[in-house]
Amino acid sequence: MDLNAVVVAKTREVLALLPSGPLGRAAEARRRALRSQADRDDFLAARLLAVRVLREAGAGDIAPAALHQRCEVCGGGHGRPLPVSGLQVSWSHSRGWVAAGASHAPLGVDVEVFADAVVSGEGLPHDALTPSERALVAAATDPGRAFRLAWTAKEACVKAGAARLDGALQLDGALQLDGALQLDRFGEFDVLAGADRLIPSFGSLLLSSRGFRGATAAAASAAPVSWHTLGAGGELVPLPGAGRAVGTPA
Repeated sequence: MDLNAVVVAKTREVLALLPSGPLGRAAEARRRALRSQADRDDFLAARLLAVRVLREAGAGDIAPAALHQRCEVCGGGHGRPLPVSGLQVSWSHSRGWVAAGASHAPLGVDVEVFADAVVSGEGLPHDALTPSERALVAAATDPGRAFRLAWTAKEACVKAGAARLDGALQLDGALQLDGALQLDRFGEFDVLAGADRLIPSFGSLLLSSRGFRGATAAAASAAPVSWHTLGAGGELVPLPGAGRAVGTPA
């Protein structure tokens, strides 16, 4: 298996297909604090998927409790995931969808599902876009989807440690606060090459994406990644295409 892989699936599929297991103490406390069962399911499914891709990438027979995070500001058990068995890991969840990736090199993964108003193009937070990206989104056939592509790619860049300081690209996380880029800085860097495609790279990070019905996933990685979903037996199935809609995962 390629050591650099991203997997995307629906929460209900992950919970049905992958073995569960106890989370670490900090993660379980965060899961229990979530108000809705749907949010708790997303939280768990993202970590189960992370374990699945880590095992496939060579991390061994690990359990969800092996996943830990650390805040770069307060040192708490949230924020950027820590490496597992020498592999970088990243995960994301959003309203019934989850994504996870593992790599020997820096990696960030994001998946997003937006509310109906945002999907239709209404109420888009355009401050998160550069002027050229705003023009691309405004002219897009599906502005909501174009915005979602930009947003997920920028989130992925942040998770991989990308930062822009005084016009110079860095990989030191300096723009991060508790594992997330301050939103007022999203509009300072471009990731869109068109309404439906990303620029090939941002600094030393390679950008890639996959589109689904109602969701978009993106990865920023220092090494090329292969994209997968879950098969009927929980195996990893390659996803076709590069940044185009591929339908709902099996």
